[in-house]
Amino acid sequence: MKTSSRLRAGDEYLFDWIDKLRADAGSGELAPIPLGVGDCDLPTPPVIVTAMQRAVEQPELHRYPPYEGTARMRTAAVDFFRRRFGLRPDPDREVLVTLGSKEAMAHLALAFVDPGDVVIVPDPGYPVYATWARFCGAEVYRMPLRRENGFLPDLDAIPADIARRAKLLWVCYPNNPTAALADTEFYDRLACFALQHDILVASDAAYSEIYFDAPPPSFLQSPGAMECGIEFHSLSKAYNMPGWRVGYAVGNEQAIAALRAVKTHTDSGTFAAVQHAAVAALTDTTDYPARLRAVYHERMTVLCDGLEAAGLEVLRPRATFYCLVRNPAGLAGSAFSERLLTEARVLSIPATGFGPGGEGYTRLTVCAGLDQIHEAVRRVSTITW
Repeated sequence: MKTSSRLRAGDEYLFDWIDKLRADAGSGELAPIPLGVGDCDLPTPPVIVTAMQRAVEQPELHRYPPYEGTARMRTAAVDFFRRRFGLRPDPDREVLVTLGSKEAMAHLALAFVDPGDVVIVPDPGYPVYATWARFCGAEVYRMPLRRENGFLPDLDAIPADIARRAKLLWVCYPNNPTAALADTEFYDRLACFALQHDILVASDAAYSEIYFDAPPPSFLQSPGAMECGIEFHSLSKAYNMPGWRVGYAVGNEQAIAALRAVKTHTDSGTFAAVQHAAVAALTDTTDYPARLRAVYHERMTVLCDGLEAAGLEVLRPRATFYCLVRNPAGLAGSAFSERLLTEARVLSIPATGFGPGGEGYTRLTVCAGLDQIHEAVRRVSTITW
């Protein structure tokens, strides 16, 4: 049976490859310590689980939900934006409930990209941005993120012809995989650039609540950003809900309407009981994300201290639950990651998995308990790099 040319031309999905690598590496005592995929290891907070348990017992929620999401969920998202970013998007025209971020980001390409268009993606960056651009027949332009620029793209370096033909430009801050942050000055310049060239900016804000210093801004706070932007938020990271598949998009009314139109042809919305649980998360007054940040900060300190003591160069993050490690001399591409797995039994991800711009780095995560992180550091420290 012959698959489509678009599927044959694509690479194996990075995290599917990691899952297979982990399975092949063994189980039990042979299982590697999982510091590769950012899959939250902590349980979803009880207040959210209880809300789900109560909601799922309500027969009226077993029916198809509204395509745009329930009014309660969209209002809760607006209230969060008001508290967190000082913005008041229209819940009826500028907010859309999604099945997490991944499907919505993929479907955005279907809403806006035609064959021959250009999609600008960060390099390194989350693979979905480029994959779905190619699926839609677009030309992918990789926008370098360099350490000397704080892993922010140089917008002035984008060729004029690329900017003229571009339909979509992706950014992700706090960033995966570099853990870099963007400030309001950069976002202001990005909004001006997008308006000048009639480009839709797609901001992946999945890690907006995982930070260790000042709260990072939203792209949509910049002047003109609501005219040219759409931002994706997920409950997966801030509330330990990766398996629940719920999030929302906020932004330009036309972009939201186009994404909604694609979704009406593709899925039937997010289970209403899950949306009830998401409302409980977004309206919870115990500030669970702050407690979660403290856990990740402690873990990150242990990991970075230990790796540095082992003689490795670590880029200490100010956000996300990821850190980049500079590959030791002579270990290009995935070679360092392979040695971590075979010699230390520690699973990591070569940053080249996020694009050629990741060359020279390996990404590790702290989505594992302190005992596992201490053990990972001990194992790594026994190896001569």
